[in-house]
Amino acid sequence: MSEPLPDERPQRRREYSGPASTLGLAALVIAVVGLGLWWFEFRDDPSAGTAHTAGGLGVIALPEDRNPTGQPPAAREGRAAPNFRLAALDGQPRALDEFRGRYVLLNFWASWCGPCRAETPDLQDFSSRNLDRNIVVIGVNQQEDAVTARQFTAQFGVNYPILLDTSGAVSQAYATGVGGLPRTYLIGPDGVIQRVYIGRITFEQLRELEAALP
Repeated sequence: MSEPLPDERPQRRREYSGPASTLGLAALVIAVVGLGLWWFEFRDDPSAGTAHTAGGLGVIALPEDRNPTGQPPAAREGRAAPNFRLAALDGQPRALDEFRGRYVLLNFWASWCGPCRAETPDLQDFSSRNLDRNIVVIGVNQQEDAVTARQFTAQFGVNYPILLDTSGAVSQAYATGVGGLPRTYLIGPDGVIQRVYIGRITFEQLRELEAALP
């Protein structure tokens, strides 16, 4: 009886090419992940210098000569307020930069927001009492249509400017690190955010602000 012949094509083991190959693969993975994080971090960041607009509306660039901080705009105290252009209730676009030289009390709201409804009479009262002073209240409606916003302003007798952020891009730019509505930002005449009010701005806070205005 003859013995079985040896296999002339034995299964080959995968050769190990050394640590260089493993490190190269790891570096590639890290680079891909890093690129992805960079993309998601900056694609909607107004401070990255990209304007996010639809029909010319949304977050727009702030000229360098109008930014006294030397840092990218950001929605926090001590930084230049992100610039934007939105349609007002009359359909005319207004840009935040148009109000440079005045204090701006920038309020983000929605009609379904209970605290927004509670603070609106105080904001209207504040605006009416300070018409002859160097401050303007601006309301930014978050992602509602003009009909809803008009009904709200009629209900509360609002006569300060109301802008429509139908896409939500501006609200997102100002929501960095801050969740929910309402949110209010006191912006100085130089365009720098002086104070951030999270949640309902109170009658007492508005009185304190009024007393502190030059």
